[in-house]
Amino acid sequence: MKENTISLKNIFALCIIFSFFANTAISEEITTSFHGGFMDPNGVDIVGYTVQTKINDSFYRYYTFGLPSLVAVGLNYYDNYQGDGITGTLGIGIGSILYGSLAYQVNVKNTHYLKLGAGYTSGIAYSGLYPVLSYEIRFY
Repeated sequence: MKENTISLKNIFALCIIFSFFANTAISEEITTSFHGGFMDPNGVDIVGYTVQTKINDSFYRYYTFGLPSLVAVGLNYYDNYQGDGITGTLGIGIGSILYGSLAYQVNVKNTHYLKLGAGYTSGIAYSGLYPVLSYEIRFY
């Protein structure tokens, strides 16, 4: 039987990766957001706060704080960041050790987005498929 545990080595690696994502320059395009639902693609959270930094028109790196996953970092892909389209996520975190998702993003109005899809996580409390049903409000 496989046990999911967090070792000091994993925590150290996560801290190094988090510092890379958190160390952003003033000149970079940064978006913050609040999200809620069951479950958000960034961090496999029910509620949370995310900071995304634009890499190019389709890719964004992020770090997020939320419940129940606490903290996570990762990479997002968007067909259309400010509109409707496919979005994909790959990340690592404390609650969900490794996760990925594929969802469809709908621009409900202005900076409000609904995401619907599915993901897979290898976590401490749960490993397996999870639904993505999340509402996000972005602040540019």
